[in-house]
Amino acid sequence: METERNLKKFLDPTFYMLESFREKAPGTFKHCQNVVSICESIAIELSLDVDMMRCVSLYHDIGKIYFPEFFSENQDGKNPHDNLDPFMSYHIITRHVGDSVLLLLQIEDIPRIVIEIISQHHGNTVLRYFYEKSGSTIDAKWRYKGKSPDTTEAAILMIVDSVEATARSLFNAGQLSDSESRKNVVKTTIERLVDDNQLDNMTIGVLKVVRNVLVKELDTIYHKREVYTEIDKKRIKDAKDTVKEI
Repeated sequence: METERNLKKFLDPTFYMLESFREKAPGTFKHCQNVVSICESIAIELSLDVDMMRCVSLYHDIGKIYFPEFFSENQDGKNPHDNLDPFMSYHIITRHVGDSVLLLLQIEDIPRIVIEIISQHHGNTVLRYFYEKSGSTIDAKWRYKGKSPDTTEAAILMIVDSVEATARSLFNAGQLSDSESRKNVVKTTIERLVDDNQLDNMTIGVLKVVRNVLVKELDTIYHKREVYTEIDKKRIKDAKDTVKEI
């Protein structure tokens, strides 16, 4: 297909926009790579356009290159939101969707459908952390200004993006140590989005596939490293020394 052929250059690691993304917001870029891996597996399972899902996953957060330090995945212990009014934080965080769209519009030949899917990856969800931090009781004021996903691809991107970000945060806090906790992240995230009417266009069958693939992928990405005994360490060293001698 022509669209698939056109997408190849945007997925090339040396493409100028990706190089800029990787340099300016490395944490966000890593998050996007994880989202790519998961969305790719889901696309294969559902017989969707794999390159399309890879492309929207890779670029969905590229707008964060403007203020990378305001996003947790790029922070090194300093959080500028600590000294900001929650509503100011809300504006800084939510603008990344519009910034992503504006950046992508500057790329010649990028398919319009890619931009449309990315524009919907937060829908009109509530930016819950700052909503709760503010103590407000009016959630409409704290919602993204986007459109709820109107395609399966956009809904998948929304789910995977939210699940991966939550899983990463919990993993870094040492709270994602077993398969049950990873299953719970997937379950609660999907339930929250369904209850918020963000996934109305998805069938139960598709959601089931997405849920199952997500659990498997999180087990791969965020599995707990084995704690090796001194004997195990010696065996590993001996094995490495043997390899060197061959």
